[in-house]
Amino acid sequence: MFLAASNASHGVSQVMFYVKTLLVGFSAALCAWLLNRLLLHLGVHGVPALLGPVIEETLKTGLALAAGASLAGVHSTFGLIEGLWELPAGSPLGAPAAPLRGYPVAWIGPALAAWGGHSFFGLLVLLTYTRTGHPGTAWAMGLLAHLAWNRAVLALHR
Repeated sequence: MFLAASNASHGVSQVMFYVKTLLVGFSAALCAWLLNRLLLHLGVHGVPALLGPVIEETLKTGLALAAGASLAGVHSTFGLIEGLWELPAGSPLGAPAAPLRGYPVAWIGPALAAWGGHSFFGLLVLLTYTRTGHPGTAWAMGLLAHLAWNRAVLALHR
């Protein structure tokens, strides 16, 4: 009887951990979007290339650690939200684009890149934090990866 109750409470705590991770990832994405928009509105230069990654990595890693949520999960959730923002505003998942095997490449590529990129940053942060135990080192690893990613993406689109 006690074992069954213990397993049930463990299942509930696992669900709560996942819910917390999703909420923290969504909160980080919303805060980053608001801060990035505010800085752009104020005319601050370097938001997409430099300040954006600093803000995003600070929010994702900082909020995940503060809330006791999954580092990789928060980063991946953030990337999924950012990926959804990458979809064209005028299309509810069906932009007029050249289909490749049935998928409109023009809009799905950036969305998948956002999700995959942030998921990769989260994996690096998690591995670094697990290995070193230092939140600052883990944050720096995520930031360096994010900056390198942004530089590569901007170079491809010049």
